[in-house]
Amino acid sequence: PRSLGVHFSKVRSLTLDSWEPELVKLMCELGNSTLNRIYEARVEEMGVKRPPPGCSRAQREDWIRAKYVEKKFVTGLPGGPPRPRPSRPGPAPRGSPTPRSHQPPEPSEAEGPPSLHPGALLYWAAQRRRLPTMADALAHGADPGWVNSAEDNRTPLLQAVAANSLLACEFLLQNGASVNQSDSRGRGPLHHATMLGHTGLACLFLKRGADVNAVDADGKDPLTIAIDLANADIVTLLRLAKMRELEVAQGQTGDDTYLDIFRDISLMASDHPEKLTRPHHKFTTL
Repeated sequence: PRSLGVHFSKVRSLTLDSWEPELVKLMCELGNSTLNRIYEARVEEMGVKRPPPGCSRAQREDWIRAKYVEKKFVTGLPGGPPRPRPSRPGPAPRGSPTPRSHQPPEPSEAEGPPSLHPGALLYWAAQRRRLPTMADALAHGADPGWVNSAEDNRTPLLQAVAANSLLACEFLLQNGASVNQSDSRGRGPLHHATMLGHTGLACLFLKRGADVNAVDADGKDPLTIAIDLANADIVTLLRLAKMRELEVAQGQTGDDTYLDIFRDISLMASDHPEKLTRPHHKFTTL
């Protein structure tokens, strides 16, 4: 994952099984050019020379530290200067999105992003599946767990779920978003993916450690919601996840059926998402 620099520092801890379609597709979507545009924006202006091929390890480490950790060459956010990152999630800071009824007209896709606090910009971009803008916001200190108190404490990840964007969700998870962070109604990403019938996203969250037993303010876990909505695919995934959880607790390794099913759904979600679209039925026989 060298081409994605700091954004994929966590990939080192993943197993080979984790190199699945959504991650590969995400790497291709961003690539070197987008991230270099962000993290090397002021290199020429500052007269800094990039380390040449064959340079020493110390030179490469200094370059990586300056580029990704210290962010010395990052320019201002689109539409305005970078602003400080909040110490912890809380009330929406000045410049954050206002309730939908009071929001100004949104810029068209052809226009640049609005001038917002980095966390609010990440939230805005996640809703619109704009990965380069999301990368820009993170480079300027956006907290991936930032909450919008004006909209039920929703997070950028929940916005990406609403947009049914596998790539935006994977990008946020790789950059530290919590797969279990819930909104003011106690609903996390898995709850929302289940409610919206996004099978590919439900699969992704289960692979990333979503709590299958978490209940919302109504006392419903994702499986209960999936059964109520008669979504056979998600019901199957959740039941398999619960069975796997029980096997692990009992020290059993089980067979490969669980992994095979999740791998197949991952491939379908990445390459043929339309095949996972299912009509909702009022009743279920599951």
